[in-house]
Amino acid sequence: MKFTEVFDALMGGKPITRTSWEDKYLYYDKEDESFVYHYSEDRELGTWALDLEHRDLIADDWDIDCWDTEDENDN
Repeated sequence: MKFTEVFDALMGGKPITRTSWEDKYLYYDKEDESFVYHYSEDRELGTWALDLEHRDLIADDWDIDCWDTEDENDN
């Protein structure tokens, strides 16, 4: 997908990622009104601005991720 196709999901609070990012993902924290780059369980970077490079904006390997929840594991 292109970035324009995942932008609404991002602003809705869903995590998005790129295939080339491997384990990294990005989400919008509505409560703090900030963007958060999640790198690992113990490493996140919060920012007030959406910091993407030109190659990110034109990429077509974007995906909308879903939050892992304990309820999914119970089924």
